[in-house]
Amino acid sequence: MKYPVVLVAIVMLVLAGCSERDEFLEIDNKLAEASLIQKVNIEPIPSFPQQSDYSYQSQAQRNPFQSVDKYLKVSSPPQTKVAKPDLMRVKEPLELFDLPSLEMVGSLGTVGQLWGLVKDPTGTVSKVTVGDRIGKNFGQIIEVSQSELVILEKISNELEIWFSQSRSILME
Repeated sequence: MKYPVVLVAIVMLVLAGCSERDEFLEIDNKLAEASLIQKVNIEPIPSFPQQSDYSYQSQAQRNPFQSVDKYLKVSSPPQTKVAKPDLMRVKEPLELFDLPSLEMVGSLGTVGQLWGLVKDPTGTVSKVTVGDRIGKNFGQIIEVSQSELVILEKISNELEIWFSQSRSILME
């Protein structure tokens, strides 16, 4: 008894889907109207003058698509090898910033015990002393003076050999 009712419902839905509708009548009218409008002449694409061949004269020079580091090693001063830094150590707050973004804004203390005041890009001023970590390249402060912080950074080359590099932050 259920099957004939379901069959009748399906047949009615199929027939309702085949009924004529005027929903596309407006679109057909717009297209017919647009085809009656006078056609616009479009200028052809301009032709460009023929370019002469270029003869590359720099074959003997450095390839501009290779890494510059390969060529800088020859002229760089000798570097001191150091032990690999502890990569699992929890970083100090000033190790989250690049050294050029840090600014020395002052110093306080006595000659024997001097602290430097460092301002980071967020505006926070931190008190640092010898042994504190600073910068993204595993830097460690090795000297604090009234107008300068001297930092020893550890930098790796492509062979995973670590070298030390001394950098300074001067008070402006």
